Amino acid sequence: MTTPTPVQTEPTPPIPKLSTDVTAGMNAEALERYARLMNLQRGMIRARALDAADTPPEAGPRDLAGLDAAMTTAQTNQAYYFSHPDWHAIGNIRQQVDDVLARLNEQAEITPQTAIQAAKITSLAASLIARHAAKVSAHLDKWEQRGTPGGQAMRTLTRVAEDHAARASGLDSVQALDSPRLLMAHVHRLNRELRRAEPDDPETDMGLDDADDVELESALSTGAKADPELAEASQLMTALTELAGRARRAGHRLTLDVRLHGVVETTQLRGFEMISGIARAVMRRYDDQGQGTSGRRNIAAMIYHYAEQRLERMRGTLSADEQRDFGHYETDPPERYMDALFEESRTVGQELRAENITPRERTDLQIRFLLAQKEIAAAGADGVQEWGTQATFPPSEFVAGMRTDSPVESRRALIDALRRRVENNPFHREAQFLNKVKDRFAQELAGPTELTAQALEAELSADQIRAVAAHLVEKDTVASPLVLSETAELNLTHAQAERALAVLQTLNVVGPPNGLEPRETLTVSRNDLSGQLELLEQRLPNLLEMQEGAAAISAASASEAPAPAVQPEAATPAPAATASEQGQAPAAPAPTPAEPAPTATAPELPRRDRSAERRHPGNLSAQPAPASEAPADQDIAKLFEGQEDRLMEVTQKLKAGTEARAAAHPAPPENAPAKATTVDEGQHNAQQAQPTVGVGVR
Repeated sequence: MTTPTPVQTEPTPPIPKLSTDVTAGMNAEALERYARLMNLQRGMIRARALDAADTPPEAGPRDLAGLDAAMTTAQTNQAYYFSHPDWHAIGNIRQQVDDVLARLNEQAEITPQTAIQAAKITSLAASLIARHAAKVSAHLDKWEQRGTPGGQAMRTLTRVAEDHAARASGLDSVQALDSPRLLMAHVHRLNRELRRAEPDDPETDMGLDDADDVELESALSTGAKADPELAEASQLMTALTELAGRARRAGHRLTLDVRLHGVVETTQLRGFEMISGIARAVMRRYDDQGQGTSGRRNIAAMIYHYAEQRLERMRGTLSADEQRDFGHYETDPPERYMDALFEESRTVGQELRAENITPRERTDLQIRFLLAQKEIAAAGADGVQEWGTQATFPPSEFVAGMRTDSPVESRRALIDALRRRVENNPFHREAQFLNKVKDRFAQELAGPTELTAQALEAELSADQIRAVAAHLVEKDTVASPLVLSETAELNLTHAQAERALAVLQTLNVVGPPNGLEPRETLTVSRNDLSGQLELLEQRLPNLLEMQEGAAAISAASASEAPAPAVQPEAATPAPAATASEQGQAPAAPAPTPAEPAPTATAPELPRRDRSAERRHPGNLSAQPAPASEAPADQDIAKLFEGQEDRLMEVTQKLKAGTEARAAAHPAPPENAPAKATTVDEGQHNAQQAQPTVGVGVR
């Protein structure tokens, strides 16, 4: 049962009484007075944007129906804040405003001015609900209940109410502009409106919006030369700088209306959030590539730092003379990233539970869920190990956020979808993670490489093993524990299916574990099967004991194995001690444990030894042979120690062979003219008179 937290909050101003008997303007003025008491500056700006409007916003809502889903979730979890005065204020505002807006929307069909007042009341009411929800959320954060369902419900209500108020007042919501190109097109449209709002003699220089703009623009210009994603962020920063300059010049002469001012402010917030997101994605890409200390990664980190610092100053949480230390936003990421990930995970979970969903849509949603959960796990305290890449036995009935009654088909469909996703974009930064998840599901289908503890304790009968063998041979079923455990006619658990396959491996009915692939069925006909399973009732206890003994030996050898050496050179393994050396009598022949099969994850490829000199197009010349050291006299003596007789025999044979070749090829007679050598020819030329050559110099 949820224990409510003690309430210690500031007193809330009394909520005005709205009535359907008075005019819409009087109700709007009452809400404005209450908004001023609540210091609702942004809500007042939105409401004033409708004062000079001739018609209500075309797409803007004129009631609070858009808050129904968020309010229902908040009411479900109100046990966390049921005694908080701001929660009661939210309920009172909603109740009174709904009655007033229902009356005004009936009159709006006749008088357009009433529709404008309805939009204004909607914007003010949504802004007030967002303010009260933010105060409740801050109270829960103070009492360390941020991660509770109540804290999540209040944050969601705050965000939804803020967006609802912006749309009701006619201010463009740029949250849908989810790419830099779309946002830059939006900025160019705003620039055209700002040109019309500029005075005839604008100021040439009104200063900078933020002291960090110079460092941010410098980092972006440097990063644009090194990374294409940072180049796009640099273009967006240029467009935002031009937009801010025009807004300053127009606002200095009081020619910028309230609506345009709100649109510019919202666009700048969205723009810097996008620049921060691009820089953060580039940082993570370099981290995944093992370049966490490279210069390009450091440039992206600077951009991320200055963009987040600028956002804090725009929101008022950081004063102009304060500075955050570098690395602050990496160790403590802004809340909007985690909120967006949790919201993505919840949204995908709800869509997966929907009916009439196609298989392709289901696998796409499952991949989205996997990526969101991976990011959440990486941002947590235990995010060292990648989430979702380790196979579990028995496999869970939840497959990528969806509970399924057919785990085999669901895993196969998801494996195919993951393979297609990587093949379509092999250079995606999450390709390695998706491959590991695919291997994880393939391993769960193939089964564990060694018997699990549950399988060693599972009870198994000879009739069950015969049924499994007949099912594999006659129906050509995949030799997988998960497939066998899902077969209704066998009535086996996953642990029993594991142990049955291990027994059938000993009887040569199926092959050994095959990594990420299922076992191979070796028996092809029912006639061969009868001979392999002969006297199974008498042999089964010994087979089960052999499995337990092999598992015990494997566990003992794993616990007694020395820790691997830290040196890069591979040490030669020492021979294992025999039974006689250990002072034990040789035991009965027991099955030697098989070599450990590859683990669930794909084996790591050997890294290239970059210290070795390798041939390449610029290094095709003959490589000098390494100089070998001449052996010392004592080394030679030690080498031939005990081989003196053999050495003497070989020496005599070499001498005899040399004499035989000399007798077969006698020397030439002494009177034969000696053949001139190169040395004789050189001496002869040196004795000849050399002609002198005169050289004239002009």
